Amino acid sequence: MIEIPISVYLLFAAPLAALAIGFFILRPWRPQWTHVPILISCAVVTGCAASLSGVVFAGRGLDATLYHWMVAGEWGVPFGVRIDGVGVAVLCMVTLVGGLIHVYAVGYMKGDPGFSRFFLLFHFFYLAMIGLLVSNNYVQLYLFWELVGAASYLLIGFWFHKQAARRAALQAFLVNRAGDFGLMLAVLILLAMFRNTRFAMLYQVVAAVPQGVMALVALLIFWAATAKSAQFPLYFWLPDAMEGPTPVSALMHAATMVTAGIFLLIRSWPLIAAVPGMPGFIAVVGAGTAVMAALLAGTQKDLKRILAYSTVSHLGLMAFALGLGQVAAAVFHLVAHGFFKAALFLCAGNAAHGSGKSTLSVDEVGGLRRRMPLTYACFVAAALSLAGLWPLAGFFSKDAILDAAAHHGAAAYLAGLAIAAGGAFYIFRMLFLTFLGSRPEQKPGHAHEAPAAMAIPAVFLSLGALSVGWLGPGLVRILASGWPRQMPQPALPVLSLGVSAAGLGMAALGISAAYLWTMRFPSFDWDWRRRHPALEAAFANDLGWRWVAARCWSFARWTADRVGRVWDRDIWDAAVDSSAAFARRLADAGGGLATGSLSDSLWWLMTGAAVLLAWAGLR
Repeated sequence: MIEIPISVYLLFAAPLAALAIGFFILRPWRPQWTHVPILISCAVVTGCAASLSGVVFAGRGLDATLYHWMVAGEWGVPFGVRIDGVGVAVLCMVTLVGGLIHVYAVGYMKGDPGFSRFFLLFHFFYLAMIGLLVSNNYVQLYLFWELVGAASYLLIGFWFHKQAARRAALQAFLVNRAGDFGLMLAVLILLAMFRNTRFAMLYQVVAAVPQGVMALVALLIFWAATAKSAQFPLYFWLPDAMEGPTPVSALMHAATMVTAGIFLLIRSWPLIAAVPGMPGFIAVVGAGTAVMAALLAGTQKDLKRILAYSTVSHLGLMAFALGLGQVAAAVFHLVAHGFFKAALFLCAGNAAHGSGKSTLSVDEVGGLRRRMPLTYACFVAAALSLAGLWPLAGFFSKDAILDAAAHHGAAAYLAGLAIAAGGAFYIFRMLFLTFLGSRPEQKPGHAHEAPAAMAIPAVFLSLGALSVGWLGPGLVRILASGWPRQMPQPALPVLSLGVSAAGLGMAALGISAAYLWTMRFPSFDWDWRRRHPALEAAFANDLGWRWVAARCWSFARWTADRVGRVWDRDIWDAAVDSSAAFARRLADAGGGLATGSLSDSLWWLMTGAAVLLAWAGLR
């Protein structure tokens, strides 16, 4: 009998209890207190994650079934937990970062008429991601995968009085349904083949799976991750999802939703790596997405959209790392990214809040450093980490990926360097324009620092962005727990001086370019848009891909409409009409048998009895 720590049960019990108390007790009577049990739940869950990390660090991972919730002959779907290195590393980041964002949301959503509804949905989002991380089989993971998607849909469209929010929520929902269909097919294929989808079992039998079937499963899983983690060609829903409240954007980009797709790839890597050519394909898609999104981020004006394209770029960088075979570097960057991206979103939200707006454009702000010094300091720390400067978190994870790229040829290495330079450029362009630059016209003078509930979480996340890079050796030791023995064990490369110097050089190049673009020639950032409107339109249209996506969507709607009309008119209506006509003819034919004569009725009765007796005799 496997002993299951109480921390495992509390991962689910604490959020469920908080949601029940908030929904049934506080929401009807004290809606302004709905956040209290939810914040307590976040603290409990974060403590449980830390406790489980100690268990895994000691080499005592856990893969246990809590109960069987579907059993049909040889088929079985357990509800269980897998507490291993990969899961607990991401779990610690998600619970801590997510908990701090919950605290931030208390200040951000204060006074909103939907305060209670927001916190219930927000914590449900948090719970769904936790369930996904600790699932021990694909069916259970798929259940929580769908719950994460449903929660994100409700939160993106939280301000449903805004048409843009409703449209963004619907777009995110539909794009992710396309990816979810791929994951569902992959799970059904695995379930049909093995009658079970437990990760531990699949890791052992993957070599026995026919190559074609395994290739199909791997491709379907990657398709699902492409939609969830906003990779090309399904990335475009994520920048538009910024219509939700800033805490939603922060949680979605740093700790839930989009990280779920990368986590799916990491969890499925023993299956994906068994398919020749599949890792290389993932690396190409990831690198292409990262470069393209970095370029687009450097041309955006809205603060949250800059960070949204930044997230797309960094998710591509993680996929690139996985394709190069660097699982440890991908997990490391996933954790580091959670801290600095959450800090950046919170700082952007503070800047907008302090300026009296729900969102900000770089054309509308400038010089906020003097009025918001704490927010400025936090943003600088997170931006330096994102740019990959030593000794911050982004430096260690990014350089580990660059080192892997350097060993996979010049093309991979150049792609990595381009991603590094692009990231430094767009984040410092945003910093210079928002906190140091000046507008063409006079700026309003009422900007002020955020309240404590919003400022303190940003401070802690910025400290995390400064320090989590030093946890690399411990992370590698944790990742080894539960990793399949037939696979190469996760390890971070020993950073070479040349690779580190090149990475720092690209970061310096990007920062210098941003300085020239915004500070040395301050009019250039808007002057090129005025001089080249066609170029600005191209960037606004994602270099034409949004047009392609819109045409694909229009074609899909046209096809569905035609198929629907053919089905309704030519098949379904025809079948109904034929059935009615047949019934009328049958009634007309049978009507002649009802003569009302007693002798005729007795004759039919005897005939029916004879037929029944003959049939019984034949049996």
